[in-house]
Amino acid sequence: GPALLPRSVWCALALIVWTGCTGVVGGSPDSPVEPSGSPDAGCEEPTASGDPDAGEKNDLLAPSRLLRRASLALRGTPPTDEEFTALEAAGDDIAQRAFVDAFVDQTLGQPTFYRTMFEQARDWFNIPLTPRTADAPEYGVQQQRALQQCAAGKAKAGAWKYFRGDDLACDGVKTDGTPVEETALEPWWAPGTTVTLVGVAANTATQGTISVSGHPVAVTCAAVGPEGTCGCGPNAVRCHADFQQYVGFENYLHYNEHGQRRLVSEEPARLFAHLAWHDRPVTDLILGTYSVAPTNLQAAYVMQGLAGGAAALLDDDSWWRPSRFSGAAVDPEHAPSDPLAWREYQVPARNPFLLAEREYRFDPRTQAGPSRGIPAAGMLTSMGFLTGYPRERVRGARALETLACEVLSPPLGQKFNEYRRDPGTEGPCQHCHSRLDPAAIHFKRFAKAGSAFEGYGAKYLMPGVGTEWHWPERWRTGAYPYGGDPFSHWNRWYAPDTKMTPVTEAQAQLNPEAIFLDFLPPEQTLLGQQGDGTVGPLGFAKLIVAAGAFDRCVVRHLHAQVLGRDIDPAREAGYLDEQVARFLAGGRKVRPFVKSLTQSNLFRRGR
Repeated sequence: GPALLPRSVWCALALIVWTGCTGVVGGSPDSPVEPSGSPDAGCEEPTASGDPDAGEKNDLLAPSRLLRRASLALRGTPPTDEEFTALEAAGDDIAQRAFVDAFVDQTLGQPTFYRTMFEQARDWFNIPLTPRTADAPEYGVQQQRALQQCAAGKAKAGAWKYFRGDDLACDGVKTDGTPVEETALEPWWAPGTTVTLVGVAANTATQGTISVSGHPVAVTCAAVGPEGTCGCGPNAVRCHADFQQYVGFENYLHYNEHGQRRLVSEEPARLFAHLAWHDRPVTDLILGTYSVAPTNLQAAYVMQGLAGGAAALLDDDSWWRPSRFSGAAVDPEHAPSDPLAWREYQVPARNPFLLAEREYRFDPRTQAGPSRGIPAAGMLTSMGFLTGYPRERVRGARALETLACEVLSPPLGQKFNEYRRDPGTEGPCQHCHSRLDPAAIHFKRFAKAGSAFEGYGAKYLMPGVGTEWHWPERWRTGAYPYGGDPFSHWNRWYAPDTKMTPVTEAQAQLNPEAIFLDFLPPEQTLLGQQGDGTVGPLGFAKLIVAAGAFDRCVVRHLHAQVLGRDIDPAREAGYLDEQVARFLAGGRKVRPFVKSLTQSNLFRRGR
């Protein structure tokens, strides 16, 4: 009987059945036998025609298989039993295919589509968490001092104090017997409520003192923040409340979905999902002045602006008061007034050194004075991207690979000139650096200095920008206190007369900040494109868009999400061009392009 046939015969018969029904593997985990139990489930008999290919199996997926494929592509899960039942109840084949089309339209309008786009972008961008700057939970981006509540039984029980360095605040009196400072205010982290700050945290004076080499130095509190005897400022915006037993971990741990360190790394993917959900052009991902963030993440941008000297941000409540942001576009999973919502915001309004101007040009070789900043450029100027990749060449390489689908791989069997000082023009590394350095040049004006201490203490420098990020010329010699990072890195790798730093030695001597030149000069190209002089990451973004590389890369990733495979740009160049043309014709919007892919012949054939 059949049970006695050798295993190899059964395998051969299975292969014959499979090849006779293209796109259907009966009984596999990915393609189970259809609920109907039909031996031809997933296949359709051809109709008689005069076509010379008549008699071959029709390789269109059965409606049940098509429904499964659409569900997996758009929401990452197979259809429910109820959906399969509804499909069968729809009627004949034509009615069932119409049911699948309606399912696609419905799913594209559900929050699950937003979630799918977010998860796809999170895997695609793969932004690492901001690295810690010392022992956990120190990661730096917060730039706010941690507050802790006074314990029960203390004179000031329930009031908030600096976590460290103010041990007597909760007792209510200083060592000299005078009362501790105390102030009641509406905190940024709990709008509409009132909390009490005690001790140094409650100091509202405009002037304070800090210790420099053991000597007190007078400082302006709006400039230095909660350091020395300076307090938390209006609405305590320079501090953050920590409700956990171990201060700092609340915002540090990656598995806290509302912790700032995780929010920072997710912002680029959330922005992509936001663009898909609200039908915005995907180019806004790297060309736009806006991004999305909940209150706790927007705080990081405000702190960076304050660190650069934009003291007016102290009195701006638009980022934390719900009545000020309730009209912003948000993700479909939160209400507009929810502080946890991923809501749209203008980045220059939070950090004025990320400019709204789209064509800002600044050439430190010929222009005196400081740069006003770098133009905001979507995810490319996000704190997560800039801190997750701490060096400009790593930023350039990852931006090329992620957003232009560039492959940076070493050559085989090639001979190169001797390496001396410039990897962009010398040695075997130039194979990649000749492409990489023209990208990296745009990412030079952001670097970290120092280590964090309970969220505060690390500094993120934007060299040559504004009034704060400048140093005496001796920093170029590496003399104390400029021997460590980032100064040592700048002095070693921002060498004049190199591909990444195309300034002469004389220009660097005249103005040491000339080495921070961050736009592509006319004599260089990136992906065959010449820059227009726009500085910073926006200049890079313009180049990859002009080259068409960004559009092709986005299309390839969306194609992989929906059809389950990438497009080979070498062997399928014509097919890729067709998909890009459709993407551009649809205004570079994700939802209509995804829908068009689900309506394609290849999708319906399971290819």
